[in-house]
Amino acid sequence: MDPNTKIDIVWIILCAILVSTMQAGFCALESGLVRAKNSINVAIKNLVDFCIASLVFWLVGYGVMFGPSLLGLAGTQTVHEISSDAYTMAFFLFQLVFCGTSTTIVSGAVAERMSFTGYFLAALVLAGLIYPVTGHWAWGGTEDAPGWLRAVGFHDFAGSTVVHSVGGWMALAAIMIIGPRAGRFAGKGIQGHDMPVAVLGVFLLWFGWFGFNGGSELAFNERVPLILVNTAMGGAAGGLAALLFTWLVFRLPQVPLIMNGVIAGLVGVTAGCDHFTPFASVIAGAIAGILACLTSVAMDRTHLDDAVGAVAAHLIPGIWGTLAVAVVGDPDGWPMAHDRWQQLLIQLQGVATMGAYAFIVSYSLLWLINKVHPLRVTEQQERMGLNISEHGASTSTQDLLTQMIDHERGGDFSQGVQVEPETEAEPIAREYNRVLAKVNEMTQDLKESERRVSTILESSAFPIAILDLDTHQLNYLNGRALEMFALLPGQALDEERLWVDEGERAMVLHTAAAMGKVTDVEVQLRNAKGQAFYALLSASRMRLDEHECLCLSFNDITSRKAVEAMLKQRATHDSLTGAANPAHFAELADREIRRSRRFGLGLSVLMLDADHFKAVNDTYGHEAGDRVLQELVQIIRLCLRSIDVVGRMGGEEFAILLAETDHDGARTAAERMCEAIARHPVALPDGEMLHITVSIGMAVLHSGDANYKTLLRRADQALYRAKAHGRNRVEQETITS
Repeated sequence: MDPNTKIDIVWIILCAILVSTMQAGFCALESGLVRAKNSINVAIKNLVDFCIASLVFWLVGYGVMFGPSLLGLAGTQTVHEISSDAYTMAFFLFQLVFCGTSTTIVSGAVAERMSFTGYFLAALVLAGLIYPVTGHWAWGGTEDAPGWLRAVGFHDFAGSTVVHSVGGWMALAAIMIIGPRAGRFAGKGIQGHDMPVAVLGVFLLWFGWFGFNGGSELAFNERVPLILVNTAMGGAAGGLAALLFTWLVFRLPQVPLIMNGVIAGLVGVTAGCDHFTPFASVIAGAIAGILACLTSVAMDRTHLDDAVGAVAAHLIPGIWGTLAVAVVGDPDGWPMAHDRWQQLLIQLQGVATMGAYAFIVSYSLLWLINKVHPLRVTEQQERMGLNISEHGASTSTQDLLTQMIDHERGGDFSQGVQVEPETEAEPIAREYNRVLAKVNEMTQDLKESERRVSTILESSAFPIAILDLDTHQLNYLNGRALEMFALLPGQALDEERLWVDEGERAMVLHTAAAMGKVTDVEVQLRNAKGQAFYALLSASRMRLDEHECLCLSFNDITSRKAVEAMLKQRATHDSLTGAANPAHFAELADREIRRSRRFGLGLSVLMLDADHFKAVNDTYGHEAGDRVLQELVQIIRLCLRSIDVVGRMGGEEFAILLAETDHDGARTAAERMCEAIARHPVALPDGEMLHITVSIGMAVLHSGDANYKTLLRRADQALYRAKAHGRNRVEQETITS
């Protein structure tokens, strides 16, 4: 054997071993980026998919990928026809670890919710049916009968598309079918449990990538150093580009995106690292890193849950890296003498066809498998964690987390967690139990405090309620408050229905918000039956269960207000007729005069006297006279508006204040009053019906009137004229200014 051939074989085997360490890298990366309860499941999937890929590639894959081509679509070599010479075996080993790499890309994307059986079947599909076929198109066949993409000059040196995009397409199909993890897009989402291990995984991948790209030369020659340098530059540029992206967009260097940026940069240079310059590798790697970040953001927004970012790190950067061969690559390194545009079209053709084949076949077969055997674990298994539900395996940390989750869901913190000595979880469990003990102690104190407060509230002499300012509901009412508002225990009352006057409500809420409290404010409220009552209200602002609240206390002052109203009525009104007394009438008249002058309104006063009233008293007695006066006031009020005022000046003489009334309006009102009284007989105590008449004098406010007494005097003079002219009539005294 030629010494150079021996060196090449050694180099290929060494690179195959380096590539196999990428399985360890994927295992560390994916295990660290998932929760602890699923880490064992992810690790064993990485181990098993390599076992599956190895055997399937030996039995079927290698012959389909590198056997003599059938129409450029697939190889026809069987496992028995594979040569056992040293170079072929080295080549077979190298291609076997490539198949394992493509297969394991899927495991991270579907982590934490895909069943072990489902993943086993997915690995079979990828390793046996998808990867070998697309690999044959780009790399397979012979010089005389190559794969169809190889025949047209498609260039993917180490597998940006053949390995990484193909694995990414199946990962995308799988996550679309099985859906996102429970809770992934709620709140803060899901965080990996061990970032340092995940970062170590990236370092192992980078280390293995030197064999991935360097070994693809299939010889140890003068081009290998450039390939290795380009590999280093691509990973570094991708990582730094992702770092800058996260700093600019999220204001923080986000670890998962930076890690995927490194991987994306490596993927981005894999297709063209054999003829890129180091500068071109930096460009290709940096763009790939940014594309990985943008893809991660887009997938989050569309709720596509890729547990480790495999689609972002492998699929999209793989597409870009394949196109970058034509965009930034050296044309001298292309298989055929094409210009950049021609090569770009060929690269696009390869990306599109392999992508379509990988996605359609993956999605179709996984969809069919899912119909027969669900690919996703049950909700209970997912909540429990796949370590236990799929493998019956756990760790001390996982056991501790399970106990803590049981505490959270059950709400019972009275018992501590079990402490397992001499484990990494022991100090956490002991500290957690100390915290629980303190929490239980504080809970007991809080319950005792609540009991004392409840006793005080329920035994309070005053009605007390707590108003939630966010929902405007009365969340708590003690027994006295329930009685006041005519409510049953547990029955709610909308706060806005509580108030009779919206202005009073606004004043109380605004003052409480500004000052923190309100003290002894008289307000009018209504109960659940719509009945109004008066209360003396105090309020204090407080925070309860993360809500802004008011603690309201009430003192029902309805009886007191009734007494005050009665005393005020007696102080301002005639006890016999209910008409305003002279002092109160004077007060109202002066106020109305000021208003009339301010707004330019009319104002009139009538003086009314019952005709021959002395004869009524002399003939029928004073009791009958009182009855006549009471009936007289009732008839007068029927003839007046709500804004008019009637006052008793003494004996049978009354004054009437007509607001906003001019000369014509006053005369009309006075004549209507005369007619109504004359028509209406008064029933005396003995049953006799008595007809009475009245005389009325009227006067209209004039600009020269000093006060209401001037106006009243003129109306009184007009009254005497009415009496002098025969009674039962209306007379007016006019004054020209």
